[in-house]
Amino acid sequence: MDRAYLATLEELTGLLVEEATLEGLLSQVLELTARAVATSAAVSVTVVDEHGRYRTAARSSEDAELVDVVQYELVQGPCVEALERGEERYVADFGTNERWPEVAERARQLGFGCVLAVPLSVNGVVIGALNVFGASVDGLSTADRELVRRIAAPAASTLANARAFLRVHRLAEQLQEALASRVVIEQAKGVLMAREGCDADTAFELLRRTSQDANRRLREVARAIVVRHEAAARGRDGG
Repeated sequence: MDRAYLATLEELTGLLVEEATLEGLLSQVLELTARAVATSAAVSVTVVDEHGRYRTAARSSEDAELVDVVQYELVQGPCVEALERGEERYVADFGTNERWPEVAERARQLGFGCVLAVPLSVNGVVIGALNVFGASVDGLSTADRELVRRIAAPAASTLANARAFLRVHRLAEQLQEALASRVVIEQAKGVLMAREGCDADTAFELLRRTSQDANRRLREVARAIVVRHEAAARGRDGG
C-alpha cells in the first residue's frame, strides 16, 4: 500500500496545473486513483457547479456517472452526503443497503457491489467527493479504503490549486478583453472626433446610439469604425 500511495502522491504533486484544464486534471486524478486502488471498478468526482447543482466533473466510466446522477436527482446518497457533510460514506453491500434503496438498485444493475465516497476538502472547506466503486460486495478492503483516504488529501489540494489558477487565468483574460475593448473604443472616438468635428463626449454618444440602433455590442461597432477608417487610409496611401 505504501508503495502505491507514494507513487500516486508523487504523480499528483507533479501535475502541471498551468498546462491542464480542470477536466483534464480531474481525469488524471481518477487515473491515478484507479491505478493505486487495483480493486476499484470505477472512480468519479462529484462537485457543486456555479449554479449550486451537483455534477460529475470526471468519471472513469459512464456507469459510475449514471449512479451519481440518481443521487443528484434524489439529493441523497453516499457521494452527496460526503460532499454536503464532509464525512466519509462506505456502502459495503448495495444488495442489503436500505438507506438509499434506489441508489443501491441502480448501482447493482450496473454491476457495482460497493462504494466509498470520501470528501475532498482543503482547510476545512469541502470542494468535492471522490467516489470509488467496487465490483463485488465489500470489494474494497480496509487497506484499499485507507489508501483512498490518503490519496484524497493531496488530490483535493491539487484540485483547489487548479481551480484557483483557472479563476485567476479567467480574470486575467477578462481584464485583457476589457482593456482591448477600451482601446478600440478610444480609437473609434478619435476617428469620429476628426470626422465629425466633435468632442470626446459627443463621439462616445454617437457610438452608443449606433450600438443601440444596430443592436450590436459597443466594441463591435467601434471596431467596425476603426477597420473602415484604416481601410480608407490604406486606399488613400495606395492611390
